[in-house]
Amino acid sequence: MKFRSRTEITDRIPNKYDAVMAISNRVKMLVDGKKRMIEEYDDNYVKIAMEEIASGALVVEITDKEK
Repeated sequence: MKFRSRTEITDRIPNKYDAVMAISNRVKMLVDGKKRMIEEYDDNYVKIAMEEIASGALVVEITDKEK
């Protein structure tokens, strides 16, 4: 699997902290057994989550929380 660069992910999620949270949340979903959105056969869930976001297979919606 091609390892996606940070810029390919931040093109879709401009804030790097939001990108890390999105990847982390997706990895948790994959560990819990959720179906992959891409046809890559890699055991590294971080790479899978990054590929899903960078390729556009997973669309992430960022919302601001009110304090």
